[in-house]
Amino acid sequence: MRTPRRRTITAAVLSLTVAAGLAACTNESKVAAVDRTPEKAAAVDQALHDALPQKIKDSKKLVVVMPGVNPPWWKKSGADYTGAAAELTGRLGEVLGVGLEYVPVNDLAGAFAAVASGRYDAGFNPYGDTGKATNVELVDVVREIVPFLVPKGNPKKINTLSEMCGRSVAALGPAGMGSAYAVLTDQSKKCESAGKPTVNIVALKSVPEGVLAVKSRRADAFFASGAPLSFYASTSDGALELAGKETANGFDNLFQGMILPVKSPLTPTVLGAFQKLFDNGDYDRIMKKHGLTEQMIDAPGVNLAKTGS
Repeated sequence: MRTPRRRTITAAVLSLTVAAGLAACTNESKVAAVDRTPEKAAAVDQALHDALPQKIKDSKKLVVVMPGVNPPWWKKSGADYTGAAAELTGRLGEVLGVGLEYVPVNDLAGAFAAVASGRYDAGFNPYGDTGKATNVELVDVVREIVPFLVPKGNPKKINTLSEMCGRSVAALGPAGMGSAYAVLTDQSKKCESAGKPTVNIVALKSVPEGVLAVKSRRADAFFASGAPLSFYASTSDGALELAGKETANGFDNLFQGMILPVKSPLTPTVLGAFQKLFDNGDYDRIMKKHGLTEQMIDAPGVNLAKTGS
């Protein structure tokens, strides 16, 4: 495993430059920079900074796993990343008084494993809170819908899970890591029990792969979080659309947020920092700026899928 040089800067500057790690075991790749250019730097909360684990205070940086390109959360222009997640985590670093270092890992299982092992401090996609994870915990900051991305006109008439039998559906996998994958697996069993064809689940590692699977007709639909699917549908020149937006599709309350190792001493500090962003209006501004009003929640919380909040 080879680790390239990394650069860290303080959160108060306007352009956040990050060099990422490269680890052969988790599909991590090098990225040049994240350009955030906030309107005004957030004030450091000294109490939250003092509560950080000593190794983070010593290094003056928070190392965060992210998925690479996943608009509107993470966008890329040349070597730079922007988007709602880049702004939210950048503001988080400003409140904590540390720099941000991002490590792109486009494999969902690899991202969870990297954080659970303690190799990196946290991860932010935002990642889905299924309430079933045992090796990580989540500070949830959004609640998501899970529709289907389909070709224009929805030729296979896919609108609900009950219509998945015999269909080819892409989802982020493998089972146990991707919440949509797990829901499709359960639905496939129901199809089999009813004497119907099972669901052909196409397991993929990233959202762009899922979009390509639908465009190329490798899959009849892509089942995933609504925010990125809405973005890709709106930028497809009419080739793609969303279906099943009005149904729960197996997700009554899909919270998403920042993953940390289970019982991490960093969890209450991250929760407190996100609460500051809710209180000072940054959360509201960033989410609305990126068209994410449907995903907004009233307050952040830890493992909200388990608590049922």
